Amino acid sequence: MEESIANQSRDDQDLLDRALKGDLRALETLIQGVQKKIFNMSLKFLWNPEDAEDATQEILIKTITNLGTFRKESAFSTWVYRITVNHLLNVKKSKTEQRRLTFRLVHSELIKTQSISEDSEDREYLISQVKAACTHAMLICLKRQHRIAFILGEIFQTGSEDGAEIMGILPANFRKKLSRARKRMGEFLGTNCGLVNSKNSCRCENRIGYPMQTKGLKPYLDLSERMKKNGEWKKIETYSEETDLLQKVLLIYQSTIDYDSKKNILEEIKFIFSKRNLRFLE
Repeated sequence: MEESIANQSRDDQDLLDRALKGDLRALETLIQGVQKKIFNMSLKFLWNPEDAEDATQEILIKTITNLGTFRKESAFSTWVYRITVNHLLNVKKSKTEQRRLTFRLVHSELIKTQSISEDSEDREYLISQVKAACTHAMLICLKRQHRIAFILGEIFQTGSEDGAEIMGILPANFRKKLSRARKRMGEFLGTNCGLVNSKNSCRCENRIGYPMQTKGLKPYLDLSERMKKNGEWKKIETYSEETDLLQKVLLIYQSTIDYDSKKNILEEIKFIFSKRNLRFLE
């Protein structure tokens, strides 16, 4: 289970103090410490890995260039994730969002694209990628405010106080948005996903063929290439029929792969800064 994103270690505080005094190596280490979480939040919010990489790069540039304004009134991670959330809520719609996905459309596609998959040595790996891509796509059906509340509250396990601070709203409003998102996701997965209910027809293994044929899974396969080589991907877990519906939804999303971006975002930021004759990073 992921630690709260508002939790800040003494090491982070030391890095922050050194970075604010101009220690560039400390700044680089500090940024590396939050990059993966920013990328995975962006990926879950935008679905497309390339869009998520672009968003992560822009968010990290904002973080670095505004570091001098950080007053330590909250944890550094809370401040960074507020920058992240503000960026994601206001960024141009991703390619997937532009399709105007709804739960009804996703349901229709799930019904049409079921087919029995053949056994192969890559089968378990492909199933894990289908699960990640599919569950991320479902999030796109939520309104942006509800989507980010779900990502913060359910996947990153952020409490209502921290979640509200990150979103810039009252805790009661955060809880309301999270509750609505939980309800929508629970209703949809509860009547469609075989991981939630064994009586439901949709199975990750039966959805391998269609996205492979249409190349819809390719962005995730490209993203997880290193994970496949290292065996770091996660197998699909099964859940007891007695497990509460919303708890199953929570477990499904929390057990999804945490990806690393394919491109070296930090190196690209260094290049951008050097082109602008700025010296924030070595």
